[in-house]
Amino acid sequence: MGKRNWFYRQLFSYMPAFLIVISFIFFVFFQMLGDQSRKEAVKANETLMLQAMSSIDSSLKTIEQMLMTELLNNPDLSTFYKSGTENDYYLNIRIVKFMNNFRNAYPLVDSIYLVRSSDGFVLSNATSSGLEDYPDAPFIKPYIEQVKKDEGWSGIRDFEEFSIKGPKRVVSLALKAPFLKTGQGFLVVNVTADGLSQLIESMYSRDVSYIHIIDKSGADVLPNGKSEQERSIVSSAISPVTGWDYQSGLINGKWVDVASQLYNVWFILGIVMIAAGGLWIVYAARKNYKPIERIVTQVQKLSQTKAAALMQGSGQDEFTFLQSAINQMLEQSNTYQRQFREDLHVKKAYLFQQLVEGQHLPKSEEWEALRDTMQLNDLDMPQVVCVVEIDKFASFCSQFTQEDQYLMKFALKSVIQETAQEHGGIVWTEWISGDGLGVLVQIEETDDPRGRVTDMLDHARKWVQEHLKLTVTIGAGAVARCPAEIPESYAQAHQALKYKMVLGSNRIIFYDSLAKEDQGAMFDYFQLVHSIAQSFRLGKPDWKDKYGQLIQGIGQHLLSRDHIVSLADYLIYSIGREMGKMTKEYQELWEETGHRPLQQALHASDTFEQVEESFMKTLERCYEQLLQIQVTRNHSDTIRKVRETMEREFANPDLSLDFLSERFDLPSKTLSKLFKEETGQKFVDYLIELRVGRARTLLENTDHAVQEIAEEVGYLNVISFGRMFKKIVGLSPGEYREHITRTERDSAAL
Repeated sequence: MGKRNWFYRQLFSYMPAFLIVISFIFFVFFQMLGDQSRKEAVKANETLMLQAMSSIDSSLKTIEQMLMTELLNNPDLSTFYKSGTENDYYLNIRIVKFMNNFRNAYPLVDSIYLVRSSDGFVLSNATSSGLEDYPDAPFIKPYIEQVKKDEGWSGIRDFEEFSIKGPKRVVSLALKAPFLKTGQGFLVVNVTADGLSQLIESMYSRDVSYIHIIDKSGADVLPNGKSEQERSIVSSAISPVTGWDYQSGLINGKWVDVASQLYNVWFILGIVMIAAGGLWIVYAARKNYKPIERIVTQVQKLSQTKAAALMQGSGQDEFTFLQSAINQMLEQSNTYQRQFREDLHVKKAYLFQQLVEGQHLPKSEEWEALRDTMQLNDLDMPQVVCVVEIDKFASFCSQFTQEDQYLMKFALKSVIQETAQEHGGIVWTEWISGDGLGVLVQIEETDDPRGRVTDMLDHARKWVQEHLKLTVTIGAGAVARCPAEIPESYAQAHQALKYKMVLGSNRIIFYDSLAKEDQGAMFDYFQLVHSIAQSFRLGKPDWKDKYGQLIQGIGQHLLSRDHIVSLADYLIYSIGREMGKMTKEYQELWEETGHRPLQQALHASDTFEQVEESFMKTLERCYEQLLQIQVTRNHSDTIRKVRETMEREFANPDLSLDFLSERFDLPSKTLSKLFKEETGQKFVDYLIELRVGRARTLLENTDHAVQEIAEEVGYLNVISFGRMFKKIVGLSPGEYREHITRTERDSAAL
């Protein structure tokens, strides 16, 4: 230390005071920063709670409004409550389909069921039964008995439709149907608590904050991960829609409050420390004053050159320290910039998801600020939303490892962006699902939207097919002239992809080029499917012609994937139901060679051609084995001749078992038994189906009176004919003719 002894003496004499003061300043700074952060966290927590409440209320209110709209406008629901019966199978099937479509459109909905007050019939998307036998009867009975009025959404409760699945925690809404008149029944929709939890769980971190929802009875709607001792309620509000109490706060918030209360104690202690530091500085200055004076005097006596050299020498260590500090600051700055770029990708993807789903429509000035940072599209220009879907995604996942999938998805996204740049266009691409890439294409006012999308994306599609050895199908929505129309264009792009099964994959499908589906044809398809199933069971070869009519009709009406899958499922169900009427030998044949292969083929097919081909091969194989079984049975040929006779002479009023037993020289009881074993139907039921089927054809295609038609199909008593017709069809002959006329008129209007 030698000649610099005085420097170190003075440095160490001031160091205690310096450390005391600096420590306090740092403590106060961080204490104030922590307090400010806590206030900001409280404010953010309150905003989070209001956003979560708004999200849940909006979802529940949307479900309620859509159900009210359906109750007003859906003729099937009106018919169900006014004149429906348990045996009105076609009506019940349409209502079940409506409930399934509604659940698909609103994923929060767990289940829906309808209750008819007139006969206590309950129909849900999974089962049907009487009210007394339905597991949820204790909940709905008070509404039916008018003990409870319209109370809106219920609190949390357990709903168990099937004991094998166990109860689910749900909130429910019971709507009077029709709700504008005297109630003829109720429609109950159940929303799971898990669904509500998933709806808001992405809004906050469970390790930092929590949201607590209390229903009117004081029960917890959402599960809580922390004990009450670790929570501090910061904000609360009452939902205007459900009446639930929303509470939010910070995890371990009580410890934060305790630390905040200690702030005043530490502040007083810090003032004392500053005073002590000031006294120490005065003491040290007085003690070191004389040595400093002597040093100054000695420096003044030195030559100017030596003084400069001394100053230069004394500054080397300080500059070295500063250089090291600057290097550390630059390194930290680079780290922060890298983290910012990584966070920017996540924020950009989240903003894309909000924009296309209509959850966030930014103002012009806000969007301009984001554009400079994230390089986004200009929303003042028209936009077209496209969805690029990887074909045969299940095969893609099984063929490539997880890392290879990421690389190929990155390559797909990159080639679309680079292709757009080559064509002078602007696109914004983000992955919206495992197999779907969302693309927002910016177009000029003078552009042809279809030409712009084709130019940008078709080249990328071909490049992917050639170099990545996979294919993609692109659905394109209509032009969005303003940000509010972007969600609709996004929905249209998804809808266009549903026609991939009919139109084929590895192409661009434009929504505005699709013909509107003929919804009225679905009823005719179900009738044709039922006829195919009957012919198949009876071993009639005309089932192939009817199957060809079904395939031709689907191609002409351009049905979506959802409708094609529904028809395929109904065909499998109808044939299975018909085969269930046969002996065990036929049932086992259908289960092994028909039902299972058809289900597997349906799930493995991506295009309509694949479904058509696989179904035809499977049905032909099963049909051939069915005929072989019939040939081996002793009386198969006799029953076939009996059926042919009945089909020729069904209009004969004298046609009966006795009539046929005399003709074929068989006892009537034996003939009845053999007929049931071979056809799966009783003789009288088969005869009624023949007569009613012919009567329906005459009602549809002629203007003959009902009396004449009854006589033409073998009924001498028109009352008996009308009663039997209504039992089979669900409508009287006159009502059926009016229904056909109205359907044809509506189809012509469309």
